[in-house]
Amino acid sequence: MPFQFPKYIETYKTIIHIHTQFSFDSLGKPSDIKKAMEVNEIDFVFVTDHNNDNYKFFENGKVFAGVELNTNDGRVLHIGNKIKAISHPNNFEFEHYRWKGEFSRNYVYELVNVKDAVVWSKTLSILTLLKNILILPITKNIYHKWNSLVPLFKWSHIYFSRARGLRIFGGLDHHIKFAYQEHTHGILIPSYISGFKWVQNVIYSFKPLTVKDDILDAIKRGNLHISINGFEATFWANKENELYLTGDVIEGRCYLNCDVKSKKQTIKILKHENEPVLITEKKHFSYLVRECGFYHFEIYEYDFKIGNIYFGFRPVCITNPFEVVNVGEKEIYT
Repeated sequence: MPFQFPKYIETYKTIIHIHTQFSFDSLGKPSDIKKAMEVNEIDFVFVTDHNNDNYKFFENGKVFAGVELNTNDGRVLHIGNKIKAISHPNNFEFEHYRWKGEFSRNYVYELVNVKDAVVWSKTLSILTLLKNILILPITKNIYHKWNSLVPLFKWSHIYFSRARGLRIFGGLDHHIKFAYQEHTHGILIPSYISGFKWVQNVIYSFKPLTVKDDILDAIKRGNLHISINGFEATFWANKENELYLTGDVIEGRCYLNCDVKSKKQTIKILKHENEPVLITEKKHFSYLVRECGFYHFEIYEYDFKIGNIYFGFRPVCITNPFEVVNVGEKEIYT
């Protein structure tokens, strides 16, 4: 059956890869994280401080400690001290970020990282900052449309060319560089409150998630999409009366579904093995899968268009792939 919104999918806004006062290059405190979660309605946060997991003494069932380490293979995150993640895979600026190891399914893959976007094209980043300073009296936002710096088309191509099959997530890589606090919640630059809007992982589940291990299992399975700048949408698959989440393995033909809540103008692209099979501006649609392989959605906002030329084009969402297989074709990955 084509598009029919499911009633029983739970979603959880989750932040992965931030740094606190326990990192040598950050000043954020546990109370700052709590405030930013309340303002942005964030459900879970995974801290990954450099070379230590001292945040474990402040874990509270919503915020969990992990660590970010330099290894011989490259930079690795230990999310929740249980999941290993290839961090900064698109950052070729620094040798210690460059991944030299295998793209094994023992890892998850940080497809989107804010720092990687900034250093990808330094010239463009500088021009964007200057433009935002110029229009600051109008926008009141120095980070206005920062996501235009994210080269999602290129990053998805890099992912499929070398790490196809790994489950993906988005890393905020947030550091507090300046803090002035004469009271509990002072001035932070850049603030967690702003940053927690930039890159969120929207986790899906058919049951309530309250235990850390259950949340980590969902991340490892890829039951999430990456939301940029607070973009809201829901993605799922169905085969007859069965429902599936992003990252799931589906045997046989199925419908892939997209439901966008944003009122902004968007282009939705459904890709099979990273090649577009459907491009639409519809907010709600289904696609009947006829071939095996990996399918994922990418969504882009734009300000206006003239003919077929889009202005203000910028990414706002990418999903984990749905893996469609034939019965008995291969062992299902868990």
